[in-house]
This record gives sequence, structure tokens and C-alpha cells, in this order.
Amino acid sequence: MRTRFAIAALLWPMIQAVFFGLGMVALLAAPLEASEIMAAVWWMIAATGAVSVPLAWVLAPRLRLRNRP
Repeated sequence: MRTRFAIAALLWPMIQAVFFGLGMVALLAAPLEASEIMAAVWWMIAATGAVSVPLAWVLAPRLRLRNRP
């Protein structure tokens, strides 16, 4: 469990950065006011954090497999 947690902790910021970047591109492409975008950024940070934690936890054991499919 420690190794899985360590690998997931290393994966989490990378996964969150990718999702955050995609979300920022989507937000900046949307026709919103600056105040609306600033409010939406905080929600996007929370949403990408909530999505990236379980995804990192699921992907961590796959990185330890010797022969991945």
C-alpha cells in the first residue's frame, strides 16, 4: 500500500495539470466575463483535484506491472 500511495502521489499532480490545462483552454475559449472566469477557475481546481485523485489511485498499480497489456 505504501508503494501504491507513493506512485499515486507522484502521478496526481501530473494528471491534475493536464486536466487543469484542458479546462483552462475551455474556459478561455468560452464567451464569459472576466469575473465569471475567475469564479470558475476555483471550481475547476476543485473538480480537477477530485477527478485526478481516483484516477491516479487506479493507474498506480498498472505502473508496477512487468508486462502491461
